[in-house]
Amino acid sequence: MAIFEDKNKAEELFKDLWVKMIKETEFGTKIKEEEISILYVIKNPDLVMYVDENGPLFGEEAEAKIPVVTMKMDGDTVHKFWLKTLDLPKALATRKIKSKGPVAKVLSLIPLLKPGQAMYPDYCKKYDLPME
Repeated sequence: MAIFEDKNKAEELFKDLWVKMIKETEFGTKIKEEEISILYVIKNPDLVMYVDENGPLFGEEAEAKIPVVTMKMDGDTVHKFWLKTLDLPKALATRKIKSKGPVAKVLSLIPLLKPGQAMYPDYCKKYDLPME
């Protein structure tokens, strides 16, 4: 059974998380400085999410954007990444996560996401998601 059973719940969780990261950490400033935008294409649930310094967009609004980096993965992989239980280099090497875009930009994203990983367990509690 997939971690995210409800697309709307996943969108709500990630909207909350990205907005908080942009407003309360250096994430928003850094991705603006580095001119990074990310398109996440997620399966199970089917979810398209675009993130830049202005916040997240979903669905058709996200699909209309031209990102610098595109990341494709399933919902369980996203969940494991945010919980820090995923070996990111291995996931990229085995294509559990498929990335498209400049490698340097992809790599520069990793440390910027750490504050979100620290916040994510609280979101799991809020949205009643398992943490294993």
